[in-house]
Amino acid sequence: MFQTAKTVVVLLRIHSETMGGRAIRREPQVLTVSAAAQEILERAGWLTYLNHLQDSNETVAMELLQNLQEDYSIVMGRQIAVTDDIIAEVSGLPATRPVWTQKKERLQKIMEIFQDEGQSLTIKGKGVLPATLGEPWAELARTVQSYITCEGRKDVVRPRHLKLLAVLKQKCSVNLPALLNSLLHDVARSLKKAQHVESVVSDHGLIRLLVSHSLTQQQSS
Repeated sequence: MFQTAKTVVVLLRIHSETMGGRAIRREPQVLTVSAAAQEILERAGWLTYLNHLQDSNETVAMELLQNLQEDYSIVMGRQIAVTDDIIAEVSGLPATRPVWTQKKERLQKIMEIFQDEGQSLTIKGKGVLPATLGEPWAELARTVQSYITCEGRKDVVRPRHLKLLAVLKQKCSVNLPALLNSLLHDVARSLKKAQHVESVVSDHGLIRLLVSHSLTQQQSS
């Protein structure tokens, strides 16, 4: 039985090259960060959402992803709205412009945006070494990888992660609800291509909130 919108959702993560492969894991249910990182997340308006990433219902998440269309899905015979605006409402995340889908970001360009004067980042493969970010940014990179882009492999900080860290530094802006919606559709597409779903699916935090919110709205109307 679904709880109210206070219960934050479950978003499935699927194996894919761009999302970290089979190293993808369930994110921690309790957010544990330093005081410095917490202050940055709170200032950016992310902290409440990250603290709500708990609980799970894999069956419901699977059904929503399998039935996901452009702006809605069907779960247990009920239509569930899935739009940027709805995700902004249920997550409480800032919906600033521009919309960004994390595709084709150039590492050097993002490094220039993120770096402070005199800072030097060490490139490794298609990203940078986390240790060269300094703290609390290395810690925040792990948080972004665990809770936003939902990856298990954290040995390299890729351009998409640096861009989100630059948002936390207030050096650029991103419509985070739109990004989460894009990631949700990426997961749905990956699910449809997966040959062995049970070996590639793990859960994270958005679908249950969407379903709970939609069912609450339907019951009150």
